[in-house]
Amino acid sequence: MLMSKLAQRNLILKLEAAPVVTSVIAIARPASEVFEYVSTPASWARWHHATRPVREVSEQPLGLGQTVLEHVGMSGRRFQGRWTVCACEPHKRWAIATDTPHGVARITYLISAEGTGCRLERRLQFRSKHWLWRLFDANLSRWMLEQQASRALRRLKALLEAR
Repeated sequence: MLMSKLAQRNLILKLEAAPVVTSVIAIARPASEVFEYVSTPASWARWHHATRPVREVSEQPLGLGQTVLEHVGMSGRRFQGRWTVCACEPHKRWAIATDTPHGVARITYLISAEGTGCRLERRLQFRSKHWLWRLFDANLSRWMLEQQASRALRRLKALLEAR
């Protein structure tokens, strides 16, 4: 299912001035390998502890406009979100976005070669929909998501470098 232009525009408006969590890590693997791994949803549960099963995916990277249904467990909440690939520049940039009853989010991965390895930057922009959760977006929720992202990237690094 493709995200319509109107849905993309609405998502961008909902994320204006939303909190951003940026995490960076160096990985001693080629940029192409890191890109392939993070853009393959079937691998997410291996390195990101918030990901429960993903549905409706194959064992290959997703391209522009493709979607995946992810079951998420975090902060004591369980929900699902349909992510749509909204940017894809192989081996450099990959972005996905979702709009769920709980909130909206966009995750962008920027990958650049560094020596024999690469630098991976993960940017999460998010906004809760419920007014009570939104009160915590800029502080507590952001802090929790920063911790979660750092842990996930360390696990990703360990998995890829052990290959």
